[in-house]
Amino acid sequence: MKLKGEFILRQVMDNIVVIPVGQTALRLNGMIMLNEVSRLIWQQLTDGATLSEITGAVTEAFDVSAQEAEGDILEFTEKLRQADLLEE
Repeated sequence: MKLKGEFILRQVMDNIVVIPVGQTALRLNGMIMLNEVSRLIWQQLTDGATLSEITGAVTEAFDVSAQEAEGDILEFTEKLRQADLLEE
């Protein structure tokens, strides 16, 4: 899986935001707010990681089971698919 488009990820005070840039900004109006888990997933998707690789990264960084991590990842990536922000 890989993100579709151009984005800048920034920490603004206590908030983690993703800002579309370039052509992506023309079709996506606004910013995307992330938490720490979705930030890690986002970064993994930027690198084109597989579901298995992302699950490993999440379970290593946070105290969750692989099953719980995979459920959260699938929920987040489904939202990205619905917004047409994810390539398979």
